[in-house]
Amino acid sequence: MPALNPTPAANKPLKINGSRICRGDMDASHVEVLGHLHVSGSLTTARLRLRGECSIGLSCNTQELSSFGSLRVPELRGVSITANGYLSVTGEVAAEEFKAEGCVRIDRLSCMGTIRIKLGALCKIRHMTSAGDIIVSPSSRLLPIPLSPFRKLRCGIIEGADLTLYRTQADLVCGQNVTLGSGCSIREIRYRETLTIHPHSRIGKIIQMNT
Repeated sequence: MPALNPTPAANKPLKINGSRICRGDMDASHVEVLGHLHVSGSLTTARLRLRGECSIGLSCNTQELSSFGSLRVPELRGVSITANGYLSVTGEVAAEEFKAEGCVRIDRLSCMGTIRIKLGALCKIRHMTSAGDIIVSPSSRLLPIPLSPFRKLRCGIIEGADLTLYRTQADLVCGQNVTLGSGCSIREIRYRETLTIHPHSRIGKIIQMNT
């Protein structure tokens, strides 16, 4: 049975082995999870390292996230976010830099820097936008042939500066320089400078915007 623990004192590190439930908010300088953590409120920490499962009821605010497990949260905000495994955010993810490999399910993803996603499963993002580059590619960890049909990204809108997309299905792609690799299906592309399309990708409407 999981332990019911009070919130740690502010600015104190917390290491979790096993299972822990926090009824309310959690505030700690560093949080390391090697088992299972559930926070019914919000989690605020400078650094969150996850090697197991973590579910948060309200929001997660951290400067650095390093996840090699499963994280479920309604809102996620950070400076550097790295997720390897499963990441589910029903609301918004806002970060400076975002990297993910595995499976991501996000409603809105906004980033000031680069977004890198390596597809290890079917990923879904309703709206993805970046002031920098967006790179979507298959994961290098999995065999290409047996799992190929399930390794793709479904997205409503993708907006960024330089876009490089593989195995991406989207309604609208908008960027300055757009490169589409194999396996893409895009209803509409809007670009400013350059557009490169792989012959094994399908495109509907193409619009070159005025610079």
